[in-house]
Amino acid sequence: MKVVVTGAAGLVGSHCCEFYAKKGCHVVAIDNFMRGTLFGKMGDTKENAEYLVKKFKQVEFHDVDIRNEAQLKKLVSDADLVIHAAAQPSHPKSIEIPIEDFSINAWGTLLLLELARKMAEDAVFIFCSTNKVYGENPNKVPFIEEETRYSYRDIDGIDENMPVDKTLHTPFGVSKLVADIYTQEYGKLYGLKTGVFRLSCVTGPRSRAVEVQNWEPYFLWANLMGKVLNVYGFKGKQVRDVIDARDLVWAFDKFFQRPKSGEVYNMGGGKGNSISILESFKVIEELTGKPMKYVFKPKRKGDHRIYITDLRKFQSHYDWEIKIDVNQIFRDIYNWMSQNLSL
Repeated sequence: MKVVVTGAAGLVGSHCCEFYAKKGCHVVAIDNFMRGTLFGKMGDTKENAEYLVKKFKQVEFHDVDIRNEAQLKKLVSDADLVIHAAAQPSHPKSIEIPIEDFSINAWGTLLLLELARKMAEDAVFIFCSTNKVYGENPNKVPFIEEETRYSYRDIDGIDENMPVDKTLHTPFGVSKLVADIYTQEYGKLYGLKTGVFRLSCVTGPRSRAVEVQNWEPYFLWANLMGKVLNVYGFKGKQVRDVIDARDLVWAFDKFFQRPKSGEVYNMGGGKGNSISILESFKVIEELTGKPMKYVFKPKRKGDHRIYITDLRKFQSHYDWEIKIDVNQIFRDIYNWMSQNLSL
Protein backbone atom coordinates (compact mmCIF):
# COMPACT_ATOMS: atom_id res chain seq x y z
CA MET A 1 0.00 0.00 0.00
CA LYS A 2 1.25 3.47 -0.90
CA VAL A 3 0.70 6.24 1.65
CA VAL A 4 1.57 9.85 0.82
CA VAL A 5 2.07 12.22 3.75
CA THR A 6 2.64 15.96 3.31
CA GLY A 7 4.17 17.93 6.15
CA ALA A 8 5.80 14.60 6.92
CA ALA A 9 8.48 15.96 9.24
CA GLY A 10 5.98 17.83 11.40
CA LEU A 11 4.24 16.55 14.49
CA VAL A 12 1.16 15.04 12.86
CA GLY A 13 2.93 14.06 9.66
CA SER A 14 5.80 12.26 11.38
CA HIS A 15 3.42 10.19 13.49
CA CYS A 16 1.41 9.32 10.36
CA CYS A 17 4.63 8.15 8.68
CA GLU A 18 5.58 6.06 11.69
CA PHE A 19 2.11 4.51 12.03
CA TYR A 20 1.95 3.33 8.42
CA ALA A 21 5.61 2.36 8.20
CA LYS A 22 5.02 0.02 11.14
CA LYS A 23 2.19 -1.51 9.13
CA GLY A 24 4.67 -2.24 6.35
CA CYS A 25 3.29 0.35 3.93
CA HIS A 26 5.37 2.25 1.39
CA VAL A 27 5.36 5.77 2.83
CA VAL A 28 6.12 8.70 0.53
CA ALA A 29 7.01 11.50 2.93
CA ILE A 30 6.92 15.07 1.60
CA ASP A 31 8.26 18.13 3.44
CA ASN A 32 10.30 21.18 2.42
CA PHE A 33 11.12 22.11 6.04
CA MET A 34 9.59 25.57 5.70
CA ARG A 35 8.72 25.43 9.38
CA GLY A 36 12.35 26.27 10.13
CA THR A 37 12.13 29.26 7.80
CA LEU A 38 8.90 30.48 9.35
CA PHE A 39 9.75 29.92 13.01
CA GLY A 40 13.55 29.68 13.22
CA LYS A 41 15.82 26.96 14.55
CA MET A 42 13.54 26.02 17.42
CA GLY A 43 10.75 25.14 15.00
CA ASP A 44 12.90 23.22 12.52
CA THR A 45 11.71 19.66 11.87
CA LYS A 46 14.71 18.19 10.03
CA GLU A 47 15.62 15.98 12.98
CA ASN A 48 12.18 14.35 12.78
CA ALA A 49 12.84 13.48 9.14
CA GLU A 50 16.25 12.05 10.03
CA TYR A 51 14.66 9.92 12.74
CA LEU A 52 12.06 8.50 10.33
CA VAL A 53 14.50 7.68 7.55
CA LYS A 54 16.95 6.07 9.97
CA LYS A 55 14.35 3.95 11.73
CA PHE A 56 12.04 2.91 8.89
CA LYS A 57 13.25 1.64 5.54
CA GLN A 58 9.66 1.94 4.29
CA VAL A 59 9.83 5.77 4.51
CA GLU A 60 10.95 7.51 1.31
CA PHE A 61 11.59 11.21 2.05
CA HIS A 62 11.28 14.01 -0.51
CA ASP A 63 12.26 17.65 0.05
CA VAL A 64 9.42 19.11 -2.02
CA ASP A 65 7.19 22.18 -1.72
CA ILE A 66 3.51 21.23 -1.91
CA ARG A 67 3.04 24.04 -4.45
CA ASN A 68 5.42 22.36 -6.92
CA GLU A 69 3.05 20.61 -9.31
CA ALA A 70 5.70 18.91 -11.45
CA GLN A 71 7.37 17.21 -8.51
CA LEU A 72 4.15 16.38 -6.68
CA LYS A 73 2.57 14.68 -9.67
CA LYS A 74 4.86 11.66 -9.69
CA LEU A 75 4.83 11.36 -5.90
CA VAL A 76 1.03 11.32 -5.60
CA SER A 77 0.49 8.97 -8.55
CA ASP A 78 -1.30 5.71 -7.64
CA ALA A 79 -1.47 6.51 -3.92
CA ASP A 80 -3.92 4.55 -1.79
CA LEU A 81 -4.00 7.16 0.97
CA VAL A 82 -3.03 10.84 1.03
CA ILE A 83 -2.75 12.59 4.39
CA HIS A 84 -2.36 16.32 3.88
CA ALA A 85 -0.74 17.73 7.03
CA ALA A 86 1.47 20.39 5.41
CA ALA A 87 0.52 23.95 6.36
CA GLN A 88 1.47 27.33 7.59
CA PRO A 89 0.11 26.44 11.05
CA SER A 90 0.10 29.65 13.10
CA HIS A 91 -2.74 32.15 13.20
CA PRO A 92 -0.55 34.93 14.73
CA LYS A 93 2.07 34.32 12.01
CA SER A 94 -0.56 34.48 9.29
CA ILE A 95 -1.31 38.10 10.21
CA GLU A 96 2.28 38.93 9.25
CA ILE A 97 2.36 36.90 6.00
CA PRO A 98 -1.20 36.63 4.63
CA ILE A 99 -0.19 36.06 0.98
CA GLU A 100 2.27 33.28 1.80
CA ASP A 101 -0.23 31.80 4.24
CA PHE A 102 -2.89 31.62 1.52
CA SER A 103 -0.46 30.22 -1.04
CA ILE A 104 0.55 27.35 1.23
CA ASN A 105 -2.75 26.54 2.89
CA ALA A 106 -5.34 27.22 0.19
CA TRP A 107 -3.52 26.91 -3.13
CA GLY A 108 -1.31 24.05 -1.96
CA THR A 109 -4.37 22.07 -0.85
CA LEU A 110 -6.29 22.69 -4.07
CA LEU A 111 -3.31 21.60 -6.16
CA LEU A 112 -2.93 18.40 -4.14
CA LEU A 113 -6.63 17.62 -4.44
CA GLU A 114 -6.53 18.07 -8.20
CA LEU A 115 -3.47 15.87 -8.54
CA ALA A 116 -5.12 13.20 -6.39
CA ARG A 117 -8.22 13.37 -8.59
CA LYS A 118 -6.15 12.91 -11.74
CA MET A 119 -3.34 10.64 -10.55
CA ALA A 120 -4.89 8.64 -7.67
CA GLU A 121 -8.65 8.76 -8.09
CA ASP A 122 -9.26 5.79 -5.79
CA ALA A 123 -7.18 7.22 -2.95
CA VAL A 124 -8.60 8.29 0.38
CA PHE A 125 -7.69 11.95 0.99
CA ILE A 126 -7.50 13.20 4.59
CA PHE A 127 -7.13 16.93 5.19
CA CYS A 128 -5.89 18.43 8.45
CA SER A 129 -8.17 21.43 8.88
CA THR A 130 -8.51 23.46 12.09
CA ASN A 131 -11.04 24.76 14.58
CA LYS A 132 -9.97 28.25 13.44
CA VAL A 133 -12.36 27.83 10.49
CA TYR A 134 -15.02 28.84 13.04
CA GLY A 135 -13.22 32.13 13.66
CA GLU A 136 -14.26 33.80 16.89
CA ASN A 137 -17.77 32.28 16.81
CA PRO A 138 -16.90 29.88 19.68
CA ASN A 139 -16.46 32.98 21.85
CA LYS A 140 -20.18 33.72 21.42
CA VAL A 141 -21.16 30.51 23.24
CA PRO A 142 -22.49 31.29 26.77
CA PHE A 143 -19.92 30.54 29.46
CA ILE A 144 -19.29 30.70 33.19
CA GLU A 145 -16.13 31.72 35.01
CA GLU A 146 -14.70 29.32 37.58
CA GLU A 147 -11.65 29.52 39.83
CA THR A 148 -9.11 28.18 37.35
CA ARG A 149 -11.01 28.06 34.04
CA TYR A 150 -13.90 29.17 31.90
CA SER A 151 -16.53 26.56 31.08
CA TYR A 152 -19.42 26.37 28.65
CA ARG A 153 -22.69 27.11 30.40
CA ASP A 154 -25.02 24.85 28.43
CA ILE A 155 -22.97 22.49 26.24
CA ASP A 156 -20.03 20.09 26.56
CA GLY A 157 -18.30 21.01 23.31
CA ILE A 158 -18.40 22.51 19.83
CA ASP A 159 -19.94 20.38 17.09
CA GLU A 160 -19.79 20.65 13.31
CA ASN A 161 -22.85 22.93 13.16
CA MET A 162 -20.91 25.91 14.52
CA PRO A 163 -21.15 28.74 11.91
CA VAL A 164 -18.01 29.54 9.94
CA ASP A 165 -18.87 33.06 8.74
CA LYS A 166 -19.72 36.56 10.07
CA THR A 167 -16.71 36.57 12.37
CA LEU A 168 -13.02 37.41 12.50
CA HIS A 169 -10.79 34.45 11.57
CA THR A 170 -7.23 35.76 10.98
CA PRO A 171 -5.77 34.89 7.54
CA PHE A 172 -4.88 31.42 8.82
CA GLY A 173 -8.51 30.65 9.61
CA VAL A 174 -9.58 31.96 6.21
CA SER A 175 -6.97 30.05 4.19
CA LYS A 176 -7.72 26.82 6.04
CA LEU A 177 -11.47 27.34 5.55
CA VAL A 178 -10.93 27.73 1.80
CA ALA A 179 -8.94 24.48 1.78
CA ASP A 180 -11.51 22.82 4.03
CA ILE A 181 -14.40 23.65 1.66
CA TYR A 182 -12.41 22.63 -1.41
CA THR A 183 -11.71 19.26 0.22
CA GLN A 184 -15.42 18.80 0.88
CA GLU A 185 -16.22 19.84 -2.69
CA TYR A 186 -13.83 17.32 -4.23
CA GLY A 187 -15.69 14.66 -2.29
CA LYS A 188 -19.19 15.83 -3.12
CA LEU A 189 -18.64 16.94 -6.74
CA TYR A 190 -15.93 14.60 -8.01
CA GLY A 191 -16.47 11.64 -5.70
CA LEU A 192 -12.95 11.69 -4.26
CA LYS A 193 -12.94 9.95 -0.89
CA THR A 194 -12.14 13.06 1.14
CA GLY A 195 -12.33 13.60 4.88
CA VAL A 196 -11.90 16.91 6.69
CA PHE A 197 -10.68 16.87 10.29
CA ARG A 198 -11.11 20.21 12.06
CA LEU A 199 -8.40 19.88 14.66
CA SER A 200 -8.19 21.38 18.11
CA CYS A 201 -4.85 21.30 19.99
CA VAL A 202 -2.78 18.42 18.62
CA THR A 203 0.45 17.78 20.48
CA GLY A 204 2.79 15.07 21.72
CA PRO A 205 6.40 13.90 21.40
CA ARG A 206 8.40 15.25 18.42
CA SER A 207 6.67 18.62 18.49
CA ARG A 208 9.09 21.38 17.49
CA ALA A 209 7.08 23.97 19.37
CA VAL A 210 7.40 27.75 19.29
CA GLU A 211 5.50 30.50 21.09
CA VAL A 212 2.99 30.99 18.27
CA GLN A 213 2.29 27.31 17.62
CA ASN A 214 1.84 24.21 19.81
CA TRP A 215 1.60 25.71 23.26
CA GLU A 216 1.92 22.62 25.49
CA PRO A 217 5.55 21.72 24.59
CA TYR A 218 6.46 25.39 24.43
CA PHE A 219 5.20 25.94 27.98
CA LEU A 220 7.22 22.96 29.17
CA TRP A 221 10.33 24.24 27.41
CA ALA A 222 9.88 27.73 28.88
CA ASN A 223 9.57 26.26 32.38
CA LEU A 224 12.64 24.06 32.00
CA MET A 225 14.66 26.99 30.63
CA GLY A 226 13.49 29.40 33.33
CA LYS A 227 11.90 31.70 30.73
CA VAL A 228 9.11 34.15 31.46
CA LEU A 229 6.04 33.00 29.55
CA ASN A 230 3.61 35.38 27.88
CA VAL A 231 -0.03 34.51 28.62
CA TYR A 232 -2.28 36.22 26.09
CA GLY A 233 -5.63 37.32 27.46
CA PHE A 234 -8.45 35.69 29.45
CA LYS A 235 -6.49 35.73 32.74
CA GLY A 236 -4.99 32.35 31.92
CA LYS A 237 -8.39 30.73 32.33
CA GLN A 238 -8.79 29.97 28.62
CA VAL A 239 -9.44 26.28 27.98
CA ARG A 240 -8.34 23.95 25.20
CA ASP A 241 -8.95 20.27 24.59
CA VAL A 242 -5.75 18.41 23.88
CA ILE A 243 -5.28 15.35 21.67
CA ASP A 244 -2.08 13.36 21.26
CA ALA A 245 -0.96 12.99 17.65
CA ARG A 246 -0.96 9.21 18.07
CA ASP A 247 -4.67 9.18 18.94
CA LEU A 248 -5.31 11.44 15.96
CA VAL A 249 -3.53 9.10 13.53
CA TRP A 250 -5.61 6.23 14.87
CA ALA A 251 -8.73 8.28 13.99
CA PHE A 252 -7.34 8.91 10.50
CA ASP A 253 -6.88 5.19 10.01
CA LYS A 254 -10.45 4.51 11.10
CA PHE A 255 -11.62 6.92 8.39
CA PHE A 256 -9.30 5.32 5.84
CA GLN A 257 -10.81 1.89 6.51
CA ARG A 258 -14.36 3.19 5.88
CA PRO A 259 -14.22 6.60 4.18
CA LYS A 260 -17.25 8.87 3.78
CA SER A 261 -16.73 11.25 0.84
CA GLY A 262 -16.78 14.94 1.70
CA GLU A 263 -17.37 14.35 5.41
CA VAL A 264 -16.33 16.81 8.14
CA TYR A 265 -15.35 15.98 11.71
CA ASN A 266 -14.37 18.12 14.66
CA MET A 267 -11.44 16.35 16.28
CA GLY A 268 -9.69 17.02 19.58
CA GLY A 269 -9.34 15.73 23.09
CA GLY A 270 -12.94 16.38 24.12
CA LYS A 271 -14.14 17.45 27.54
CA GLY A 272 -12.12 14.76 29.31
CA ASN A 273 -8.84 16.10 27.89
CA SER A 274 -9.64 19.78 28.40
CA ILE A 275 -7.31 21.97 30.45
CA SER A 276 -6.86 25.67 31.12
CA ILE A 277 -3.59 27.55 30.94
CA LEU A 278 -3.53 27.94 34.73
CA GLU A 279 -4.29 24.24 35.21
CA SER A 280 -1.50 23.31 32.81
CA PHE A 281 0.96 25.27 34.95
CA LYS A 282 0.23 22.97 37.88
CA VAL A 283 0.77 19.86 35.75
CA ILE A 284 4.06 21.22 34.42
CA GLU A 285 5.34 22.29 37.84
CA GLU A 286 4.66 18.81 39.21
CA LEU A 287 6.64 17.26 36.35
CA THR A 288 9.66 19.55 36.48
CA GLY A 289 9.73 20.71 40.10
CA LYS A 290 10.20 24.27 38.81
CA PRO A 291 7.79 27.20 39.23
CA MET A 292 6.20 28.72 36.14
CA LYS A 293 7.21 32.31 35.42
CA TYR A 294 4.65 34.25 33.44
CA VAL A 295 3.16 37.64 32.67
CA PHE A 296 -0.28 38.49 31.34
CA LYS A 297 -0.52 40.13 27.94
CA PRO A 298 -3.50 41.47 25.95
CA LYS A 299 -5.69 39.00 24.04
CA ARG A 300 -4.48 38.14 20.54
CA LYS A 301 -6.69 38.40 17.45
CA GLY A 302 -8.64 35.22 16.80
CA ASP A 303 -7.97 33.49 20.13
CA HIS A 304 -10.71 31.43 21.74
CA ARG A 305 -11.81 31.81 25.35
CA ILE A 306 -12.83 28.15 25.39
CA TYR A 307 -12.57 25.51 22.74
CA ILE A 308 -13.63 21.97 23.57
CA THR A 309 -14.46 19.51 20.81
CA ASP A 310 -17.74 17.63 20.66
CA LEU A 311 -16.53 14.23 19.43
CA ARG A 312 -19.92 12.58 19.13
CA LYS A 313 -20.23 12.73 15.35
CA PHE A 314 -16.96 10.93 14.70
CA GLN A 315 -17.62 8.45 17.49
CA SER A 316 -21.08 7.71 16.06
CA HIS A 317 -19.42 6.78 12.74
CA TYR A 318 -16.35 4.92 14.04
CA ASP A 319 -15.26 2.77 16.98
CA TRP A 320 -12.70 5.20 18.39
CA GLU A 321 -11.95 6.96 21.66
CA ILE A 322 -9.19 8.93 23.34
CA LYS A 323 -6.54 6.56 24.71
CA ILE A 324 -3.92 9.05 25.98
CA ASP A 325 -5.16 11.40 28.70
CA VAL A 326 -3.98 14.95 29.13
CA ASN A 327 -1.66 14.21 32.06
CA GLN A 328 0.02 11.40 30.15
CA ILE A 329 0.43 13.71 27.16
CA PHE A 330 2.38 16.21 29.26
CA ARG A 331 4.47 13.41 30.80
CA ASP A 332 5.32 12.00 27.37
CA ILE A 333 6.31 15.43 26.04
CA TYR A 334 8.47 16.05 29.11
CA ASN A 335 10.20 12.68 28.75
CA TRP A 336 10.81 13.23 25.03
CA MET A 337 12.22 16.71 25.67
CA SER A 338 14.51 15.39 28.38
CA GLN A 339 15.96 12.82 25.97
CA ASN A 340 16.06 14.79 22.72
CA LEU A 341 16.44 18.52 23.34
CA SER A 342 19.37 20.52 24.69
CA LEU A 343 17.87 21.93 27.89
